[in-house]
Amino acid sequence: MTAAATGRDELAGTVARVTEEVPGVAFLRPGLADLVRGSARTGPPRAAGRAPAGVRVTRGSAAGPWEVDVQIVVRRGHRALTVARAVRDAVTAAVAGTAPGAQVTVTVANAL
Repeated sequence: MTAAATGRDELAGTVARVTEEVPGVAFLRPGLADLVRGSARTGPPRAAGRAPAGVRVTRGSAAGPWEVDVQIVVRRGHRALTVARAVRDAVTAAVAGTAPGAQVTVTVANAL
């Protein structure tokens, strides 16, 4: 695994932890593999070295800013816009030291 991939995975892990702590976030949007694994209940919840479902971290060029895409599911009784803004602000603050200038996008995939 390259240093860039390791940095990306660490950044994705930080984004996932911060996002799940924001009030109103039910969970990160699961990927297809997580849905299948959840119904079969086999193996660990997330393979090592793989970014958390619902978080995508990319970089257009080696010198460009990180682009962070977070997909969340919002809890019932919470305004989706308010939660999405809170997630964006929390993630931006959390990655400011390691990924200055990161562009954070939050998508509300569903609401419970």
